[in-house]
Amino acid sequence: MKYSIIIFALLLFRSSLAQNKYIDVGDIQFNTSTDNVNFKMCDENNIKQYYSRYSSDNPAGYKGEKRNMEKPFLQNYKYPISKTQNGYITIRFIVNCYGESDRFRVEEMDFSYQSKKFNSKISSQLLNITKQLKNWIPRNGNGQNYDFYQYLTFKIKDGQIIKILP
Repeated sequence: MKYSIIIFALLLFRSSLAQNKYIDVGDIQFNTSTDNVNFKMCDENNIKQYYSRYSSDNPAGYKGEKRNMEKPFLQNYKYPISKTQNGYITIRFIVNCYGESDRFRVEEMDFSYQSKKFNSKISSQLLNITKQLKNWIPRNGNGQNYDFYQYLTFKIKDGQIIKILP
């Protein structure tokens, strides 16, 4: 019985690979209720990670580097001071080959990495500021721009941003 379950699982996995219906961990699938239908990518089947380094690629980035990317958060974020608003808020998204961003996803957790719901005044502000960032530099290699996954993680203490990663 044990071997038949293992064989069944392997056949199911093999079948899903053959049909190319599996999703890589971390993929951001299009969601009609939250994503921009006009957001276009060069190759939805070849979205790279911002940090990956390929032999001839220039890495993705932000014009003016991290310091310029952080400025809108430091200038515009108005945090409600609260001793209960502690942890991490991660916003994942895709930057297309034109330097535009969409498919934003938010994950919130406490300092023990357990799921947590932050005050919406905090998470919605961070999401809105992230959506307004317009100076993304797409990955480039062999004279071609590529789409890439990006994330920003905000370390929040008492409602205040104390660090922006990466």
